Amino acid sequence: MNAAPTSVKAGHAAASSAVKGVLAMAVSMALFVTNDTFLKLAIREVPLGEALGLRSFVAGLFLLALIVAAGDMPALRYAFNPRVVMRSTLDTLTTFVYVAALAVMPIASTTTIYMATPLVTTALAVPMLGEKVGWRSWCAIIVGFLGAVVVTRPDPATFNAIAILPLLAAFFGSVRDVSTRGIGMQIPGTVVGFSGTLVLCATSAVFAFWESWRMPSLEVVAYVTAAGFAFGGGTLLLVFAFRSAPVASISPLRYLLVFGALVSGYFVFGDTPDAWTTVGMVLVVGAGLYALHREHVKSRAARRAAAGASGLGSASSCRPAPACAPTRD
Repeated sequence: MNAAPTSVKAGHAAASSAVKGVLAMAVSMALFVTNDTFLKLAIREVPLGEALGLRSFVAGLFLLALIVAAGDMPALRYAFNPRVVMRSTLDTLTTFVYVAALAVMPIASTTTIYMATPLVTTALAVPMLGEKVGWRSWCAIIVGFLGAVVVTRPDPATFNAIAILPLLAAFFGSVRDVSTRGIGMQIPGTVVGFSGTLVLCATSAVFAFWESWRMPSLEVVAYVTAAGFAFGGGTLLLVFAFRSAPVASISPLRYLLVFGALVSGYFVFGDTPDAWTTVGMVLVVGAGLYALHREHVKSRAARRAAAGASGLGSASSCRPAPACAPTRD
């Protein structure tokens, strides 16, 4: 007798969780752009490894404070859970392989190749998570990718053997995102993010062997502090997104990074987008908005299906009673 109400509640919960996951992904991308902006400002004065290390340290303190405030200190032991450590390692590989490519390749080519991440993530979600990817989701991802290509306009002459690096970064990032779904819900997202900052800090420290680290100025401290908070918040929301919504629904939103970078470049660094960039922005944002629309459509369908199941359950329960029979005027 309670099967229908239970299914209704489950349907509503799943739909609500998916929408929250999509919104979390969008906000996460905005925070990551904020992180990149302040990190780029900091790198003007200190070496890359030092900036990444300081940023990761601040983000770690921020996440640790959230863990303490939520009373999740006992859950810190999960920071060394094999699945969590694997995600943290993949996150570190993604960051440093991408940065290594960025150091030797034009940013346009590096960004374009790395924007293959949503495609790889969605493709991996099929064998690794058993998700079904419809043609509309594939179209949204492809349109977003084409928008990124239009924005960056890579020079074909730059695609040589070194181009494998951003492709590896895209692969590592995709496996990281998909593997996040395998982390049990008993492990708080703050602990997952904190584990990532620990690995990033340790890896950044290695850079001190060949970089000339120096005492940062107050301005740099302000930059890395802001970047740390943005990175910590973005990581937390990213973990929540991949735990709450289907990969195919949130992957297209990664293209919002391109749009955010263009906005940051214009208002912070004085870069003015041209006509091609504007067209690309429209495609990227359009793909992201369409992904949101599709998630709302699926959520409404899930609610209607759950409501239909409830109605059928109610109807079947009252069939034996003559009073339940419909009347005609």
